Amino acid sequence: MSETFRNIVNFPHEAFGRATKKIMRKQPEEWYGKMAKGVGVTATGLFQFLFWITKYIALDNHVLRAGEKKLRDMQIGKDKNGQNNKLHTFMKKYPDLSSHIIYYMLILSVIGGVKAGSEISDVTENIKNEREIVKAKHGTYAEFLERIKPITPLLIADLIAKEGVCVNKQGLHVVYDDATGKPLKPGQKAKGNPTIGFGCTRLKDGRPVTSYTAPITDDEAYELARHHIETGETYFLLYCYEKGVLGLDIDKTSHALGLGSIFYNSGSNLIENPNDRNHKERFTELRKMYKEYGYAIPDSLIVQEFAKYPVRDMCSFGEAWLSGKSERVMGDKLGGFVKQGRGLYWRRWLEAGLINGEITAKMLLQCPVHGMYEFFDYMGKKKKAFFVGDAGNKHVNYVTYDVFREWLKNPVNGKGESLSHWKKVVDYLPDDIANVCMNEKCELGKRTFKWSFIANLNKQDDTDVQKHSGGYIKLYDSAKCAYEAGDYAKAEKIYRDMLAQYPENSLLRNDLAATYNKLGKYEDAIEQSREVIKHSGDKLQYSAAQYNIGFAYEQKGNLRKALASYKLALANGNKHVQKDITRVSEKIKQGNNRKIAFNKGIKQIKQKNAKHDLLLYGKEYRGNMT
Repeated sequence: MSETFRNIVNFPHEAFGRATKKIMRKQPEEWYGKMAKGVGVTATGLFQFLFWITKYIALDNHVLRAGEKKLRDMQIGKDKNGQNNKLHTFMKKYPDLSSHIIYYMLILSVIGGVKAGSEISDVTENIKNEREIVKAKHGTYAEFLERIKPITPLLIADLIAKEGVCVNKQGLHVVYDDATGKPLKPGQKAKGNPTIGFGCTRLKDGRPVTSYTAPITDDEAYELARHHIETGETYFLLYCYEKGVLGLDIDKTSHALGLGSIFYNSGSNLIENPNDRNHKERFTELRKMYKEYGYAIPDSLIVQEFAKYPVRDMCSFGEAWLSGKSERVMGDKLGGFVKQGRGLYWRRWLEAGLINGEITAKMLLQCPVHGMYEFFDYMGKKKKAFFVGDAGNKHVNYVTYDVFREWLKNPVNGKGESLSHWKKVVDYLPDDIANVCMNEKCELGKRTFKWSFIANLNKQDDTDVQKHSGGYIKLYDSAKCAYEAGDYAKAEKIYRDMLAQYPENSLLRNDLAATYNKLGKYEDAIEQSREVIKHSGDKLQYSAAQYNIGFAYEQKGNLRKALASYKLALANGNKHVQKDITRVSEKIKQGNNRKIAFNKGIKQIKQKNAKHDLLLYGKEYRGNMT
């Protein structure tokens, strides 16, 4: 056995032995240092043991050595030319070949085992994280959203059918006056509300649309509408009533579409009397909770608020829905909310049709854009064509749905001119979403395909990430390195630039919030963290955001708010925050003790001064008496 090979075999075993002894010599004082020491000794000891096994088998195995010697000394004989047999010659030349082969095979097995263990660990951790996220979503608004989101494209199609679009010659959506439907020039005053896309009066950041708002594409118009439906109050109101009213369950796609259209247009004002105190107080509180918790708002808080402010003054439609009346009754009750405007007639008529099943999503998709205005003219501009009956008992004219179905086959205007060349609602939806909608797969609780359009718009998917300068991973690593090096200004800039590309990435927002905390920009840190809380159903990111808020409040001196946020972080899985809770609780306790001592001292001083004043007064009084 060559000395070189012995050194090769001995090296890893001895190296890990030295590493184990080196770690053992360290004496950390902190608990986490002791934990790290234990992990390090365990890891190096395990590898030392594994390499000792390979050394034993390759070098010190007596059975293997005896077999090699016997094979080497065997007289195999000569070949027909009288020369030594090749195998015999080979074994004489390389007597320790089997040791080499066995050793390197064992080394590869050890490395492969470690790699496999690492992969299994990663998979296990991913599964654990997925379970944590599902667990975080269960019993929250995030769970409801996951169930209802698939109908968003159909609800947007409903908006397009009702609102129409206003595009320029280049096909871009421009700002228009929702009262007249006419485009607005920059600086021009609107009679109604400046609107863009599919009936949106506000941008994603909350700013109102103005006559100066820049034109947007079809995809941007779709994304803007999606944002308002999913992050606004449309689905949130549906969620509140489903959880707050006993026995209510929104389990039909047609119901969800009709109700979603009503809530998007009128809020909860068709369900309850808008002036009812319970109605106003309840939703004031619920909106505050939504602002605080975001998608993580728990069902229990909704139930609690409805118990505190019960539904007591319902509108006719609300009474029909909440008391479980039939779809036809629900649709008929919408006739009581068409007092003005021709648009309200076909809006309520469409909503009634969706609820009672007379109008399907596919019919909306095939409707010509602006076709509802033309259908109104086609019906002779007779409002009573849609709802019939007296003022107190209006109900849907079901004959009109048959007329509408026939009209869709060959749409015409009031003059009988064909509208077949007009664009249809489906033409304004992104292609992948349009295909799924047309195949009638947008149903409650079903996510039949990845919304790749949304991923592309938000620039979150892997293929799109790699197209950007440096790639997501490279940019993120550079920001992380800058943060760890203490260059927080540089880290802030990179994180902000990345958020401009990936606006819905909760991890980036949390990292930016942590960076703001390091820079002393505590209000900015709180603002970024609240965005995560509002829009993330991920338990890990939610807890990280609460920690960032707690840290910011602690630095600002608001210890009670800091403690509340730290406790929320702990409740959502961040066990490391326990030390912060202990520290802040102690600070609050010390502050209370100092306050009590201070107040006690002030009280004693006042009592002493009061006694002194009485003596002086008595002495002065007696002086006046003499």
